[in-house]
Amino acid sequence: MKIESTTFYRYFPVSARDEKWGLYANTVGESRIAPAAIYPPTGHPKGFAFDWRHGRILDAFQLVYISNGRGKFESPHFSASIEPGHAFLLIPGVWHRYAPDLETGWHEHWIGFDGVIARRWLKNNFISSQNPVVKINAEDAALAIFSRVMESVRANRPALQQILAGAAVNLSGLFYSSQQTPPAAETRNANSIELAISRIQNEFMRPLDMKLLAREMGVSYSWFRSTFTAHTGLSPHQYLLELRFIRARNLLDETEFSVKEIAAQTGFVDEHYFSRLFRRKLGLSPSQWRHRRRPHQ
Repeated sequence: MKIESTTFYRYFPVSARDEKWGLYANTVGESRIAPAAIYPPTGHPKGFAFDWRHGRILDAFQLVYISNGRGKFESPHFSASIEPGHAFLLIPGVWHRYAPDLETGWHEHWIGFDGVIARRWLKNNFISSQNPVVKINAEDAALAIFSRVMESVRANRPALQQILAGAAVNLSGLFYSSQQTPPAAETRNANSIELAISRIQNEFMRPLDMKLLAREMGVSYSWFRSTFTAHTGLSPHQYLLELRFIRARNLLDETEFSVKEIAAQTGFVDEHYFSRLFRRKLGLSPSQWRHRRRPHQ
């Protein structure tokens, strides 16, 4: 039985409200491309249509996820074979081209987006054209997001642009997370970071020596610190302090414990050291924080 190609997509106007939101979608869609079918399907507007020979340059971002089939992707100084589970991120102003293999076709899902938030990601190197293709770590999550996107578009839900903006954030987060996957030689040690995060979350009220924790995990402290920072955006010690300060703020807001008692309950052996760090981070002493949050008490 011959397999037919199917495509569903939408392109969206962008309002002043959408721009103020900071992130907006200009297109979403999916295509099931049959083996040996013409690619890309016809009907896309100028600025989005392309062919393999000439490629394309977009004015906005676009994230494309391949759930089935195989193909190839090329951009300046980069080329890759595309397998099921791969995603590629297209950057404004960067030439690219991609296509499914004639023997397999593929199932592609995409969302195009732009706005000051996405431009900030680019400026701060959270996304770039240097590593445009990744294997998505959480394929079930990516498919669920795209499924909800298509359901919302077909139903034309209220504030659709804001729903799509949230999906773009989620998918970009999955893409960024997948980029942080350690090299194959280090995969054996990758679980060490997850175990360490769990230990810190469960034991942050107790004294914790990060160098000792790294040794217990069977990894060097330099590897542990750099990989932990790549996973969380914080060094192990900073992560520990963040958890302690969150707990301290909650205790100041919700209990009558003294500052000394709160310091002890959040892993600080010295009340004055706790107060200095608290003021340095939050701009208020613990007592001032409590008074500001409960001014009538």
